[in-house]
Amino acid sequence: MIPLILYASETGNAQDVAERVARSFRSKGRKVTCQSMDTYPIQSLIHVPLLILITSTHGRGDPPPTMMNLWKALLRANLPKDILEDVHFTLFGLGDSSYERFCYAGKILARRMEDLGGNKLSEYGWGDERSPNGIEDALLPWLKETLDTFLPYLPLSSDFNMLSSTDLPPPIYSLTPIANSSKIKNGPNIPLEKLSIIASSSNGDSHTAPTRVEDVIRHEDHGWFKADDWVWVTLKKNEIVTKDDWWQDVREIELEFEDDDTEPYLPGSICSLQPQSSEDEVYTFLELMDLESQADVPMFVNSVMEEQALPQHLPPSDKPTTLRSLLTNHLDIRCSPRKSFFEWLRRLSLDEREQERLDEFIDDPDEIHTYATRPSRSIVETLADFRQTKIPLSHILEILPPLRRRQFSIASSYEAHPGKVQLLVALVEYKTNLKIPRRGLCSQWLDNLTVGSRIPIHISPPTLFLPPSPKTPVILVGPGTGVAPMRAFVEARVAQGAIRNTALYFGCRSKYADFYYSSEWKQYGEMGMNIQIAASRDQEEKVYVQQLIKENKEQIQEWLIEKGGYVFISGSSNAMPREVREALAWCISKNGAGNLTDEESKDYIEKMFEEKRGGEESW
Repeated sequence: MIPLILYASETGNAQDVAERVARSFRSKGRKVTCQSMDTYPIQSLIHVPLLILITSTHGRGDPPPTMMNLWKALLRANLPKDILEDVHFTLFGLGDSSYERFCYAGKILARRMEDLGGNKLSEYGWGDERSPNGIEDALLPWLKETLDTFLPYLPLSSDFNMLSSTDLPPPIYSLTPIANSSKIKNGPNIPLEKLSIIASSSNGDSHTAPTRVEDVIRHEDHGWFKADDWVWVTLKKNEIVTKDDWWQDVREIELEFEDDDTEPYLPGSICSLQPQSSEDEVYTFLELMDLESQADVPMFVNSVMEEQALPQHLPPSDKPTTLRSLLTNHLDIRCSPRKSFFEWLRRLSLDEREQERLDEFIDDPDEIHTYATRPSRSIVETLADFRQTKIPLSHILEILPPLRRRQFSIASSYEAHPGKVQLLVALVEYKTNLKIPRRGLCSQWLDNLTVGSRIPIHISPPTLFLPPSPKTPVILVGPGTGVAPMRAFVEARVAQGAIRNTALYFGCRSKYADFYYSSEWKQYGEMGMNIQIAASRDQEEKVYVQQLIKENKEQIQEWLIEKGGYVFISGSSNAMPREVREALAWCISKNGAGNLTDEESKDYIEKMFEEKRGGEESW
C-alpha cells in the first residue's frame, strides 16, 4: 500500500509542502507517490486507500486551476454518496487569513470528500501565511499527526537505511548522459561523435546523415520542450504603452499563431508564457556549483523510483536535454529560496560555519524572511553566500523548484483579432529593502524578447463568461492592467450588438501616462457605450472606480436588479475588488437607488458571484 499525495499549487508553495511531506514519508522508509492534481487520472481516485490532499486557494476562495478537473468531477450530481467509502484521507490547506475566504478551496474539498463517503483519517491543517512563523505553525504539528496516523498502515521498504535530518537521501530522479543510456545502447550501433547533419559519401556526394542528439536539443526552439497542449506563436509586437517618464513599463504584446488551424479562444481566456532564465544567471549557477563541464552533455531525465512519475515541469524521459537547458527552461534559480531549500543545503554542507548559519535558518523562519524573502534574494545569490556548499547533479532536479509559467488574461477577442493573442503586461521592476534594483524573471525575459521570436504558449479556458443574450446588461470594472480581459469582453459585446448594454469602469493614474486603449474607449463611447474613466492622480482629490460606480447608482440598480445584469471585476487583489462589491451593494440599497437593506444588498451581490452572474479575476 502506497499513499498518494495530490497537490494543487498556484505559486509553488503547495507543491513545496507536498514534496516536504513526501520526503518525510521516505525518511521513515515508506514509499509514497506525489503528483499534481491535474496529472492524476480522476477515475482512479476511488481505488486509493490512503490519500493526502494539499491545496492553496485562488482568487476569492476559488480552487486553483490545477484542482479544477478534480473539483468538477467530484461535483457531478450523479455520483453515489458512498463512492469514496474506501478512501482514507487527510488534507492541508494553504492560505492567508487577511483574505475573506481563508483556505476556502481546501475546506470545500474536504467537505465534498466527506459527502462522498471519504474517511477522515487525521485532523486537517490550515496553514496561515499571516501566522508568526507562517504556514510552519500549522504544518509541523499537522505533519507529525499525519505521519503518526499513516505510518502503522505502511510496510518498511526492504532497502531502508535510517537517515538523520542532515543526511542526504537517495535521489528520486536521475540525469543520465546519453552515451551511458540504455535508450542509446539498445538503438543503432553508431558512435555519437561520428554523427553529423551532413555526411559525404565516397564519391563526394553529400547526403543527410542521422541527426545528432546534440543538434536535436540545440534546434531552433532554443531547448524548449513544448507539451502537446501548447502551441507555437510568433511575437509580432512588444511595445511600451506608458510614457517615457512614467514610473511603470507596460507593454502591449501581440502574438500570432503559427498554425492557421489553431482553435479560436473565448473572451476571458488565459494565456500562459514560459519565461527563460538569463544566460548570465545560468552561467553563474554552473560556475558556483562546479558544473560547467557537464552543462552541455546530452542527457535523459528519469525517475529512479517506480512509484514516482516525473513531474510536469521536467521534459519527458524520452526527450534529450542538457543541464543548461534545464536551468534555462525548467528550473527556477531566480526565485527566493524557501525553508526546504535551506534544509537541502544543510544536508550538503561540509563547512562548519555554513552549517551553523543554515541551522539558524531552519530553526527560525524569521531568519529566512529577513535574509531571503524580504530582500528578494535569489537562489543564485544565496549559493554565492554559501560557496562551500555544492548541489550535486544527482539531486539538482529535486532541490531546484520548477520554473513557473506566468499567466496573463488575454486582452483581445479572437473575432476582432483572428489568429492573434494580445496581452497587456506590466513589467515588474522595484528596489529591495537593500536598495538593489530588481526586475522580475518574466519581465526581464519579455524585455529582451525581439519581434519575430518564436515561443510556445498555452491557452486556458476562461473562468468568466458573458451572458448569451445581447440584451443582458454587463458591467465591467478593470483598473490598471486589469482592463485587459475587459477589453476582450467589450470586443465580444460589440460583435454581439450589445454595446449600449455594456458599461466599462476603467481606472488609471493619469490620462497622460497610463490611459490604456484610450482611442478605443473614445470610439466605443461615441457608439453609445457607457465609458467611465477614473484618473486618480489627475486632480487634487483622488478618484477611484468605486466612486464612479456610486455616481451611476440609478443605472447600476436598473441593470443588476431589474434587468438581471452581470458584473465582472479584474485587477490587483488589494482592497479594490472588495470596495467595488461594496459600492455595487450600496447602489442597490436604500442608501443608493434601491429598496434593499444593507444586509440584503450585500447578500444579493454575493449571490450574483455564486451564481456566476458576477466574477472576479485578481492577482
